[in-house]
Amino acid sequence: MNIDEIEVSPLAAESLGIRSLCTLVRTPDVSVLFDPSAALARRYGLEPHPMEYLALQDSLERIRAATEEVDIVSISHYHYDHVRPGFTNYLYNFSTQDERKETLMGKVVYAKDYRENINPSQRRRGFFFQKDIKSVVKDLQWADGRQFTFGDTTITYSQPLPHGSVDSALGYVLTTTIEYNRTRFLFAPDVQGPIDRDTLSYFLSQEPNLAIVGGPPTYLSRLSKDETQSALYSLSNLASVVPTLVVDHHNMRDSTWNDWIRPVLNVAEESGNRTMTMAALAGQANRCFEAERSELYRNKPPGEEFLTWSRASEEHKVRNMPPL
Repeated sequence: MNIDEIEVSPLAAESLGIRSLCTLVRTPDVSVLFDPSAALARRYGLEPHPMEYLALQDSLERIRAATEEVDIVSISHYHYDHVRPGFTNYLYNFSTQDERKETLMGKVVYAKDYRENINPSQRRRGFFFQKDIKSVVKDLQWADGRQFTFGDTTITYSQPLPHGSVDSALGYVLTTTIEYNRTRFLFAPDVQGPIDRDTLSYFLSQEPNLAIVGGPPTYLSRLSKDETQSALYSLSNLASVVPTLVVDHHNMRDSTWNDWIRPVLNVAEESGNRTMTMAALAGQANRCFEAERSELYRNKPPGEEFLTWSRASEEHKVRNMPPL
């Protein structure tokens, strides 16, 4: 989709069948690939369905092709649906030990600083990320709170913002605003609405024409009613002023996502704006495979070879590709 001269292309997301929020953005001056990874996970006591593995395979092919051509690769945080792991895991990531080093060779990388405003898990992941790639990338910049200029394009990174609620155990993420000729695009993964009101105020101050925002994990019982209501409040506020608001990611893992988002859709419509999924932004139908996993197993039963693989030990599945 184009907003004036900024081109926004969703490459992977829950509404496109897998865990991700990977987005390719181009202006006349520069191209940026946000969070170039995708992943799967166990749900409902079931391993991902073969259709999910095929979606993961297809998404990673698109992401690798985009990585080769872009000017900048941007990493908001170090969860593996946003950055490649750097180890072999065929169960949920389709990753290999050398993959991210090979993929990022010669690239310019803007990433979350792993040394500050980060939880212990992501600090470890960020440390090994920079250790793996620093000798092969063209340039690695810690982007927290910084601004970069390319011709008439500015790329502005937020200070670290909560991954959900303030003081969340999940740590912090960076959001990014790209501006060209007074048109603004906001990329805001994993803010979960946002739940945090200060994060909402920051988003509103950016005045984006198009925003991609990570929704809340309504499928998790640990998400409190107050957090859910805060996310709904924030999204409704954004829907009232952002011409095109994309809400995807954690919320799309819930089979009732469409009911939950309905008030936000109503606010957008009343305000003359649009709220949609990543799939809709890409001009495709929603394919929420994780939310529909039980139905997929029921209506499209996997073959015996796949089922045998799925019952094997986790160590075997991590080391061996599923038979598709």
